[in-house]
Amino acid sequence: MRISQAREAVLIRCDGRCENPWCPGQPDDVTDDGRPILEVDHVEEIAAGGRDHPSQMVALCSNCHAVKTRGRTREALRGVLAQAARDKHAAWLLR
Repeated sequence: MRISQAREAVLIRCDGRCENPWCPGQPDDVTDDGRPILEVDHVEEIAAGGRDHPSQMVALCSNCHAVKTRGRTREALRGVLAQAARDKHAAWLLR
């Protein structure tokens, strides 16, 4: 799967919401074209063996993306996000 296809699949799957179960709340604002302000990211970085597949990618609001990348709780959050990505992808496939 190409990254653009995987990214679009994640954005469809998330239904416009941050996929971090610990998210304290994402901004209600949207982009100029009406899309939610979300960033698609790999749970496990590509350099560390992550894949361009929706089961290993999540849609995050900018705050959750920053915590996942630079926060003190990033290691714990990555585990939570990995499970969330797998669960949400499996449920999405059953639709």
